Amino acid sequence: MPEGHVSHRNALRLTAALAGRDLVRIEAPEPRLAPQRIPERLAGDRVRVVEAVGKHHLLRFESGRILHSHLMMRGAWRLRRASEGSRLPGLWLALCTADHVAALVRGPVVRLLEPGEPLPALAALGPDILDEGLDPGATTAARLARLEPSRTVGEALVDQRVIAGVGNVYKSETCFLAGVDPWRAVGSLEPEEAARLGATAASLLAEGVRRAGRIGTGPSRRDRTWVYGRAGRPCRRCGAPIRSRGQGDANRTTYWCAVCQG
Repeated sequence: MPEGHVSHRNALRLTAALAGRDLVRIEAPEPRLAPQRIPERLAGDRVRVVEAVGKHHLLRFESGRILHSHLMMRGAWRLRRASEGSRLPGLWLALCTADHVAALVRGPVVRLLEPGEPLPALAALGPDILDEGLDPGATTAARLARLEPSRTVGEALVDQRVIAGVGNVYKSETCFLAGVDPWRAVGSLEPEEAARLGATAASLLAEGVRRAGRIGTGPSRRDRTWVYGRAGRPCRRCGAPIRSRGQGDANRTTYWCAVCQG
């Protein structure tokens, strides 16, 4: 599943390509979008800005309409030159200007809202960990302190109702770099440990934005992760085998070093 760094990177790129420019063509070939009549409703409109809230995308139009999308497990926003066209496998929606095509492929969550219409999908979200006005360490510590004390750290970090933006890769990498066992109960965390988790996650996600959406949390370009996806292989720090196990209701695999994070 694309994590918060992807939505923030997409927001920057889509704003630069679409904002203030006439939409010369709007395509919505996915039959499940037909009831929303997106091309007809957006005709003559312009994108004002594209925002990211956690893993959600909000395309705000000059009319006040908002196009909300979530990429779920396999979706993607592709930005192409207009000369390349919009023909892409799995195309759901294409917003075309004279210069660019913003194409949403395999996008199972798409909704066009009229001005003033509420966004229920965002109401339950926690603070976006990449929000510029937020102290990620202090905010994460405060949010974790409110949870049921027996909840595990790894499961809590990917709960978008707690903090928005952290996904499965960044969960494991954050816990490793912060030196926290992902299986610990949140109630056992010292405030400085909880703050370190938030600050580390925000730093890693921000680096992902700078890396053009590519994840590179490891010690080098060749060694792209510290623990994620490395079950059974030696820890890059201590040499102990990396462990892995499903965690939380979704049973997403968590990776950790029992020595470095013990």
